[in-house]
Amino acid sequence: MLAIRAARMFDGERFTNGGVAVLIDDGRIVGVQPGLPDVPDGWRVFDHPDGTVLPGLIDTHVHLVTDSGMGALDRVAGYSDDELDAVITDGLRRQLAAGVTTVRDLGDRRYNVVERRDRQRSGQAGEPEPTILASGPPLTSIGGHCHYMGGEVSGADAIAAAIDERVERAVDVIKVMASGGMGTLGTDVMGTQFSTEEMRVLVDRAHAAGLPVTAHAHSLPAVEQAVEVGVDGIEHCSCLTPTGPLVTDELLDSLVAGGIIVGAALGSPPAAVLDNAPAQVRAMMEQRGITPEAVRSLLLEFRGRMYRRGVRFVTGADSGIGPQMAHGLMRQAVSFFVEAGASGADALAAATSVSAEACGLADRKGRLRKGFDADILVVNGDVQADVAALADVRSVVLGGTVVR
Repeated sequence: MLAIRAARMFDGERFTNGGVAVLIDDGRIVGVQPGLPDVPDGWRVFDHPDGTVLPGLIDTHVHLVTDSGMGALDRVAGYSDDELDAVITDGLRRQLAAGVTTVRDLGDRRYNVVERRDRQRSGQAGEPEPTILASGPPLTSIGGHCHYMGGEVSGADAIAAAIDERVERAVDVIKVMASGGMGTLGTDVMGTQFSTEEMRVLVDRAHAAGLPVTAHAHSLPAVEQAVEVGVDGIEHCSCLTPTGPLVTDELLDSLVAGGIIVGAALGSPPAAVLDNAPAQVRAMMEQRGITPEAVRSLLLEFRGRMYRRGVRFVTGADSGIGPQMAHGLMRQAVSFFVEAGASGADALAAATSVSAEACGLADRKGRLRKGFDADILVVNGDVQADVAALADVRSVVLGGTVVR
């Protein structure tokens, strides 16, 4: 039995000041009491007189097969299974140390992460690690974005068979590359990778099996296509055209009406990534006179507009694909969301309760509430006053066990 007492709390939806005690037993939260009450004899007590207690963070877009170094995606295909297992272990350790207690992997290589998840669920994890949700290899066109992960398909029959394989593997979500990507040379970042009919087969087959679908989509046509076929989430949602990002109020209203949650969108690509972007993207930037330094301002305005229109975001960070998006740096997405105009409560909800909903875990994770999993983060300072306090991790509790 464990009690965490802190000066203030974010419960997954709102802030509470004036002290709080979170009571934990058998891996679950058994009570949340205002003030700093006395705790019965026999309970372990952790006091944080200047801390904020909040639910463990959820990173909805990670690549556990990437090592957080420069060119991380380029190394994925060459790793042995043992090397890849070591990379996955390192990524999970980094995430947990930063207070991330659940990760959703959206870029597996030939089911390595799914197999790691299965070991975890059978109680064979060698050490404490964040709860893993996994998509398996993302579905992509022949030679398409991240094709080396093993998810290439062509035609409705192959797509249906690939969905069936993922159902048999009990994946948690289907990931599809609706457009090309910045990290795979030769793919079409401005267009689509599948026909609308193929995408409809994919989404309908997944939904019939009870699986959600999230679509990587940089181009405006890919975003529009994903909305049309009824995906559950869109990663990046960059709305790129040859003349720059373009999004109408009607498209934003469609995202809202469809309940589509946008992830991997709260941040700005490093200058090095833009300098080496596909020729289409560099040509568009040169045509409009957009410098890498100006991209951040454009993205802040774009995301702020989406937020004000009612689009729901989660703070998936595309974690692991490079040093600026290393595992354990998801807090940067929270700060970016606030800078774009979100309230502190909405930004933290995007990292906790909204992410839990997007991952199908809203009944047990993402909130400090009686009966929920005791996945808890304590940071020094007042996170309501400054979300940068997320960087100052004081304690992490995973399933009721203090791991930091």
